[in-house]
Amino acid sequence: MCQLFAQVFGKSLSVDYWQWKYRQSGGHGIGAWDGEQLVAHYGGIGVDVVLDGKLVRAVEICDVMVSPAVRNSVRKYSPFYLATSTFIDRFVGYGQEFELGFGFPNDRHLLLAERLGFYSEVGTMSELRFPKAAARFTDRFNHWQSVEADQFSHHANELDALWEQMWRSMPAAIVPSKSAAKLQYRFLQHPEHRYQVWLLRQRITGKVKAAVVLKIDPERILLMDLIGARADFTSNLRQLVNSVAQHWSQPLVFWLSTAHAERLEIAGLEIKPLHISTPANIWTKGPTAAELMNRWWLTAGDTDFL
Repeated sequence: MCQLFAQVFGKSLSVDYWQWKYRQSGGHGIGAWDGEQLVAHYGGIGVDVVLDGKLVRAVEICDVMVSPAVRNSVRKYSPFYLATSTFIDRFVGYGQEFELGFGFPNDRHLLLAERLGFYSEVGTMSELRFPKAAARFTDRFNHWQSVEADQFSHHANELDALWEQMWRSMPAAIVPSKSAAKLQYRFLQHPEHRYQVWLLRQRITGKVKAAVVLKIDPERILLMDLIGARADFTSNLRQLVNSVAQHWSQPLVFWLSTAHAERLEIAGLEIKPLHISTPANIWTKGPTAAELMNRWWLTAGDTDFL
């Protein structure tokens, strides 16, 4: 599988990365073979999501790849068709291990899956670029606190409380888990990337209002995740913009589901489409595309590649 990954994507996939992605999440992979040669792969990692106030098991589709040698045909019974249909039949839908699925396919991959009857689009992703802070002031009422990896467990209860506030304040949304255990696994145990976890804390009471995860890139500060009550998102993001400006010169960037991005009220916020779709399974019986339309709250932190 790692060899096919390198062939298709032009970069290596380490065994540590593979184990982090699939083994710890209860993920699966289906391969199509030509003799001893793996020519197609369809993978999925297990994710807990809140749907209609209940925690359900979903699958995030990833590592969908076909060897260049067998890409000429997209007809039924092609390697892509066999790997995809087998995976969904075996794992996705009512009564299966995963009730629903999602992912981050580009326009071309979505169109192919739609033509074959696997997916229907239920949302898109956008990139948000925040305006630079007009004034770099010190907030008299709140401050951001960096959480170090060796101290993370001391903040687990606070993070779990923020996560509960978040999903309860967004009853119509479908939100992948942002629990303390998930944040620790996704960000602090990542085998290759490094992230920063910050808490927004009130100065007088010490109460935590929000948590964010940042990835520091040379050209941008990528906001991977935002956790807290929905009503506080705008004010918390404004405070984050100011704090980021005090530490770095790069712009603050946030990937977010378009339907939710358009509801943020921040002056000067620039929203651009990413040409990344949110698919729904229509191959097997499960929640319908109409039931899922524009409900996913997905961020860069929900991807497997950032």
